[in-house]
Amino acid sequence: MEDLTRDWKKLSLTEKEGDKLDLSKHKKSQVFVLAAKFFTRRSLNVEAVAKTFRPLWRTRKAFEVSEAGDNRLLFAFQTAEDVEKVLMGEPWSFDRHLVVFQRYDLSTPIEDLAFDKVAFWVQIHNLPYSLLTAEVAMRLGESVGAVTTPNDLTEMRGANFIRVRVTIDILQPLCRGRRVDFGEDNEGWVSFQYERLPNFCYWCGHLTHDDKECVLWLQSKGTLLVQDQQFGLWIRASQFNPAKKSIVDV
Repeated sequence: MEDLTRDWKKLSLTEKEGDKLDLSKHKKSQVFVLAAKFFTRRSLNVEAVAKTFRPLWRTRKAFEVSEAGDNRLLFAFQTAEDVEKVLMGEPWSFDRHLVVFQRYDLSTPIEDLAFDKVAFWVQIHNLPYSLLTAEVAMRLGESVGAVTTPNDLTEMRGANFIRVRVTIDILQPLCRGRRVDFGEDNEGWVSFQYERLPNFCYWCGHLTHDDKECVLWLQSKGTLLVQDQQFGLWIRASQFNPAKKSIVDV
């Protein structure tokens, strides 16, 4: 049926089929749509998804959720502000599995959408005090993905670390850190920790599947040991509360 819908121009249409029916006056009032991909093997319950996100998002107006196949859903909002609120609140998860949202123009076939980018707050640890600056955070963040500068730069400073909001490519393994040169023949390692990190694979570091679905695990026929994992709980950051002051200027 989908092939027929795409290739109708190649068909010899009957008089009834070729008589153009004008539907332009019957469009819904303006809506703002997000397409979402749920990275889980479980089938989705649309009602359960709506009940989960409604209290989390606290949108100004109601929104509609509809199925789009292959664990993808469409979320239709009445205001652009509600869409921005959802995107600014990334990352989101459902049943502890990652959910990737992106704006949808309703014209691109949904199966052609990539669902490969998500914004995370990344904490950067092991920096000396002199380098706990917004400039250093952005420089290091750019090595992970596209950096978003917050309106309030104080959100980037923790007690003994800095943090930066980065849009990462989820088709790549999580970046664990960077070798850095501190100058004067002094080099070291700064570690990255991700806030609100959902389920991911501790073998290969991908967010698109968990341990038991990893090719490395399956090829090993279950013989890999925990010691063989390239990732650990250390990559999960403790929740940061920007409202709670950890630094006070006097």
